Amino acid sequence: MTEQMNKNLKMFKHLKESKWPNVGDKVKFKSADGFFYPHFTNVIQFAKDNLKVGEIYTVRNCEVYSSWCAVWLEEIEGDHFFHLPMFEWPIKEETNE
Repeated sequence: MTEQMNKNLKMFKHLKESKWPNVGDKVKFKSADGFFYPHFTNVIQFAKDNLKVGEIYTVRNCEVYSSWCAVWLEEIEGDHFFHLPMFEWPIKEETNE
């Protein structure tokens, strides 16, 4: 394998590993406190009013933009989206130790 092929393979592996939530993935709501970019106050307030901390939700849609990621949830009707950093994803498995 040539050196350039090795570089391309490493880059491809990196791209394959950096992924975003897929439809059907589970996310756990952490908080709507703090600063989110863009700072849509209606999105933040809707999350505070309608999501429960620690609750697990299912991704209906995910759109990645240049500097942030919007997530729609199966459990929330309508066209309301949330910021991905409001959620734990992927969800860490809890151990009984």
